[in-house]
Amino acid sequence: MPGTAHASYITEVSYYIKGADKSENTTFISDQINKTIRDFCRETWIYRETLTAIDVVDGDDDYTLTPPVTNCDAPEIHMVDWVKFKKDGDDDDQYTFLRPWNIESEEVATSTGINAGFVFTEADAPQVYYMDPDDTLWLKPIPNENAAGTGNLLVKLILIPKIAATTTPTHIYNDWLETIAIGVAARVMAMAGKKWYNPQLANFYKAEYLRARNDEARAQRWGGKGRTQLTVRFHPGYSGGARNAGGGIF
Repeated sequence: MPGTAHASYITEVSYYIKGADKSENTTFISDQINKTIRDFCRETWIYRETLTAIDVVDGDDDYTLTPPVTNCDAPEIHMVDWVKFKKDGDDDDQYTFLRPWNIESEEVATSTGINAGFVFTEADAPQVYYMDPDDTLWLKPIPNENAAGTGNLLVKLILIPKIAATTTPTHIYNDWLETIAIGVAARVMAMAGKKWYNPQLANFYKAEYLRARNDEARAQRWGGKGRTQLTVRFHPGYSGGARNAGGGIF
């Protein structure tokens, strides 16, 4: 099984939520663990995977992306981190970055617009990319026969676990176990009607979780472990600019 099972978090969670490890509670607690990890990954961009190199096909400008399941049994694409292209036969050190395409600020809908030639013609190499919400990556200009090749497109994704996920990346467990447990406690104790309902303690744990998520983890979001270069990420359905990470929870 890829990654670390949510059940592995329950012992830590039980330090904050009495009885969380009881058999009658583990299904509910596991669900809250996954929702907390989803929030953590969505706001920190800490779960990244590079896809196997993609073959570019003559005349094809759309490529469906499938996230790997090596570190999570059910990941989904949150954003594109970066896209690189090289011409067939070039060495791997000749990959170049494609830039995000901001279709919201550029005219693309008609064959007579300012970008008509750019959108509807072919070229020896794509220059920009756009990610649809249905996980389709679009390249423009359209790759022609000179752009086609084997494994000449690289894509790095920012992922989050799906609602149905039962495992998540082990590095999140290793590095952020206590933070996730505190986030679960904040979520559960804020639920009116549950036996653990404690709004005052929930607010305390929420502040602790948000501090770790927004301060400590966000440092990895921008730089990673050892990385210093700031990169603009690209969210499915729009492009360009930095994504605004709110201070809310879940």
